[in-house]
Amino acid sequence: MLATAATPPHAIAGEASSVLRGNHPDEAAELAQEGNAPASRQLTMHLMLALNHRGELERLLLEQQNPSSPEYRRWLRPDEFTRRFGPTAAQIEKVSRWLRSSGFTVESASAATRTITFTGKVAQAEQAFGVKIAATADGATFANTTDPAIPADLAPMIDSIQGLDNTLHAAPQMHRRRSDAPVSSAGAPNAIVNGQGPAFGPADQYTFYNQTPLLDSGIDGSGADCIALVEDSNFDTPSLAAFNSQFELPAFNGGNFARTFPTTDPGVNGDAIEAIVDINYAHATAPGTPIKAYIGNQSNSTTALGILDALVKAVKDNSCGAISISFGVCGGSKKFYRALDGVFAQANSQGQSVFVASGDTGSAGLVFNKRTHACDPSAKPSVTEIAASPHVSSIGGTQFSANFDGSGNDVGFVAEGVWNDSAGASGGGKSKVFKKPAFQQGVTPKKDKKRDIPDISIAASPDTPGYFFGESGAVNCCVGGTSVSTPIWAAIAQLIAQSKSAGRVGNINSRLYQLGASGSAAIRDVTAGNNHFGSAAGFNAGPGFDLATGWGTPDIAAFVENF
Repeated sequence: MLATAATPPHAIAGEASSVLRGNHPDEAAELAQEGNAPASRQLTMHLMLALNHRGELERLLLEQQNPSSPEYRRWLRPDEFTRRFGPTAAQIEKVSRWLRSSGFTVESASAATRTITFTGKVAQAEQAFGVKIAATADGATFANTTDPAIPADLAPMIDSIQGLDNTLHAAPQMHRRRSDAPVSSAGAPNAIVNGQGPAFGPADQYTFYNQTPLLDSGIDGSGADCIALVEDSNFDTPSLAAFNSQFELPAFNGGNFARTFPTTDPGVNGDAIEAIVDINYAHATAPGTPIKAYIGNQSNSTTALGILDALVKAVKDNSCGAISISFGVCGGSKKFYRALDGVFAQANSQGQSVFVASGDTGSAGLVFNKRTHACDPSAKPSVTEIAASPHVSSIGGTQFSANFDGSGNDVGFVAEGVWNDSAGASGGGKSKVFKKPAFQQGVTPKKDKKRDIPDISIAASPDTPGYFFGESGAVNCCVGGTSVSTPIWAAIAQLIAQSKSAGRVGNINSRLYQLGASGSAAIRDVTAGNNHFGSAAGFNAGPGFDLATGWGTPDIAAFVENF
């Protein structure tokens, strides 16, 4: 019935049509009563082509993580992936031909990125896809209120269509310490830098999470290829230099640091501090591993989202064995997140470990606000779906009152709790998009039948203890958020890569869940606190896996040794 109701005249000219179910944002329901978008409005749309042989790909990914398989850690090159699983030239041409026949202009098409970019007016899109595109009165927000229909013979070739709406947004998961926030106070004097603090610097992290033995034995990420940081703002170099100098980290040069722009340089914008913090703590955790900042431009995107441009470029380049994404996403359709999962699967097949922030709004997740055109906490339990792909490791956060000695240095581990303070809370819950993957079967809540997040955590509160960071050419206090936890975990993957010459490790989840289920001392269980947030009922921490911190936090030396 839905297919009949939504079928556009053009699509059924002599052939059956099919509906791309789940290809409109949930937030579109709010726009349905507000009126139509202007028929003459120009749209730039991005069609993501489906992977071929998806079942074979998933089997390969399992074999690549099975030590007894001949495919174990035999990673693919991007061209091999495209040849085996990407769209064929004939498929690209067939879809492009239909778009052109529907009155659209095809701007570009790529088998490597599986993307066809095309343009047209609202009226053309409504006619071709059989949808209504509604808009707010000021026209600032628009979205298709129903799923698009396409010719049935094209349906197996198409993953999603973006650009029928503009609700898709990214939000950095980073927070500053409030001036009146309670802070760690045990021990005196506390860790102070430039009269600010107390908070953690790199050495405190090394002590608390037992990384010092690795560094003393030369395991600092040297020899690992690089860490890719997904960003959407440029940043100032003096702030990086100030952080490295203050904490005696290797200085950046042309050999261990680079910027890459998938399209054009977005300049320095409000997300610059996010980029700096990502660089600070990826470099602090694996000081021997080069850093590559992949910087997308939201104003000149080839995929509808600047950070997605950066991610696709990092996967296509295949230069770095670890990828860190410190952003949440709101306003995306279910089809968008499933299509994005294909990008993560490709990264895994190439041996790239992908880490995504679980979010800073606890059990609430994010929703798109049509008035502010930004991501807001949801009033109902939900998760940041970009972090729920089974092909990424979802990183949550903790908090604790650190003990500092008379010199202001952390003296060692204390019990951690779920990060939940006035700044935010560790994201966690069950996905509404992804089913429970094999590595979670029998070890996470059975009844939900869904992908549960986070997988693992590390300190994230900006208050207890909080992290120093570079800003305006100096070192300031303090930040937190799962966006700090995430690059730390990407760096841990590169410590593993160096250790025993292991090389790239790909998706860490299978091994992580084995270690967690075994009660390994490599993971410190977090059993206190919860991630309740606003009106969204959250989840309590408890023994073993939970929906607030995953398995807990790492003893980094033991984790690297046992992985």
